[in-house]
Amino acid sequence: MDELITLDVIAKELGVTRRTIQTLASTGELPAITVSRRGGFTYKVPIQAYFEWKQGFKKKVKENEYLSDFDFLKQEQDRWIEWCRNGALIGRPMSEETITKNNYSLNYYWKCLPRRYHRTSLISVDCLRQVLGNIDPKKFSLKDNIYKSIRSFTKYLILNSYCESSLFDKLKQLRPKRFYPPKKLHCTQEQFEKLLTEASIKINGHGDYDMVLNKTIIATLGYAGLRGSELCSLRLQDVDLANKKIFVYLGKGKKNRVVGICKNLYDYFINYLHLRPQAEIESFFVTICRNSGKIVSFNRHTLNRKIKRLAKRVKIEASPHGLRRTFATIAANAGKPINIISLALGHSDLKTTQGYLMTTQDEVVKEMQGW
Repeated sequence: MDELITLDVIAKELGVTRRTIQTLASTGELPAITVSRRGGFTYKVPIQAYFEWKQGFKKKVKENEYLSDFDFLKQEQDRWIEWCRNGALIGRPMSEETITKNNYSLNYYWKCLPRRYHRTSLISVDCLRQVLGNIDPKKFSLKDNIYKSIRSFTKYLILNSYCESSLFDKLKQLRPKRFYPPKKLHCTQEQFEKLLTEASIKINGHGDYDMVLNKTIIATLGYAGLRGSELCSLRLQDVDLANKKIFVYLGKGKKNRVVGICKNLYDYFINYLHLRPQAEIESFFVTICRNSGKIVSFNRHTLNRKIKRLAKRVKIEASPHGLRRTFATIAANAGKPINIISLALGHSDLKTTQGYLMTTQDEVVKEMQGW
């Protein structure tokens, strides 16, 4: 029979309390056996089983040191972002939009972590469960982004031997599932025209350029179906007015495509370029900082803010992506082939395009009344 050692000896060798070893033994994590003694029983551990178990325990303790050190994890977060950017994590570079979303979501996770009273792992099934559980179920996108960022960061930690690969699989059980249907913002043609009209109105503090910029970005989203990120990335050389074409350079999925410029959008572009400030910036859309007066490239934050303000003034809900859906719906209602609409949107699957075509209940009722 193997020689047995006591819990006191193990606790002293590992430099932990006897209570910790007692708990490990009672839960079965430590391969202990019960030994009868006067007035009850105690635990003892076969020495050979203990030596084998100790290797894994030390490794787990080391892993917990990494995962419980917030400063260390924040430092590694910067390296993780760099891996995402240069393709070291998944074999290809991620888009800047995805990287920004990942970084924001991980920071949101850190901010929402429950208070700790002792050194415990900051990345665990329990922590992720608590963070996701405290988020409104209607905010599925936020929950999903946090989940994906944690899994991506964990993958990075595993590749650098900071934690066991089993953690990646354990986190999989908490993948968020959509409970409420997604909120798909969409404008009718009448609402789209209201937005354009409202964007053409000069309000206090706005100059002629602000007015023409607002209506041109609304027109570009609604008449060309560009994504918000594609509109912000548009360069002067990408807009070919002579041939009435827009070259979308490295859109979603790093794919290029060419879309046409309709008569209405052509007129908006002509007026916009007439008033666009002269600057050594290749971006097609630029904005003027009110504080510094500098001319800077358009960005997603500015775009979202502008559309939200315009939509609020006409008392509707709208977003850059909602206007992209509007483009698809208006084109389909005008009898344009769905395969042409799909190519214009940059979709690789017609099912994705079909999901963009929005039909209101009023339209359904009106159509059915004519049956």
